[in-house]
Amino acid sequence: MDKETFENTIYRNWTGYFGCPIETAQQSGTTLLPESKYDGDKVIALWHIGKHAFAQLDPAYYSQLEKITEELPANTSLTGDLIQTSWGSERILSWDIGLAYYLFPPHLPAYLPDQPFILRQLNETDTNSMSALHAANTPEDVDEGFVEVTHQVAFGVFFGEQLVAAASGYERTGFLDIGVLTHPDFRKKGLGKAVVGGICEWANQHNIIAQYRHNITNAGSQNVAISLNFQLYFKSEGIFLK
Repeated sequence: MDKETFENTIYRNWTGYFGCPIETAQQSGTTLLPESKYDGDKVIALWHIGKHAFAQLDPAYYSQLEKITEELPANTSLTGDLIQTSWGSERILSWDIGLAYYLFPPHLPAYLPDQPFILRQLNETDTNSMSALHAANTPEDVDEGFVEVTHQVAFGVFFGEQLVAAASGYERTGFLDIGVLTHPDFRKKGLGKAVVGGICEWANQHNIIAQYRHNITNAGSQNVAISLNFQLYFKSEGIFLK
């Protein structure tokens, strides 16, 4: 796959997921997508794909957001800032910003952790080891990482018999979506890079583009992405309302 085909695939997968042609990503504006799965959740999920904004939302807010978008200047797409300006910060319970990266397969560097750490693919016999890794982390870290041996593929780094870092991935919107989790006592040793790199090598072998996402405040995850030559493409915003 050459770089042009790679990038076209990224944009086509996302615009196709939202039911639009790839050309939509090159057009400023907003597509509102009220979804029943968000009914009552008081949530707006904004995906900034190219120049366009796709807004998945609780249907209860459709008419209000439609009014905002209709009043926007030409060539302007909806953002969290614009929602806050229109509705006021007192209506917003929380507001998260995420970053989405993709790896062009030839750019994956060769990397293995230093001894005595061992990298290998995980399977269901590693369930107890994964449970112990989850228990060593905060519930927030476990939720954000979302790493499970039951996912499509998982890799782990062991220190003796202890699982000290793990990454897993599953297909989402045409990509292999990757999560990573490292034991608090074993961070800043390149282990997150090792397990995510293992997942990316698997993705390359299976002709699936690796996707890596993280909250904008998570510097550790950002460092993993940069160290493996992922390229930042998109930003997302999750807005929860009161």
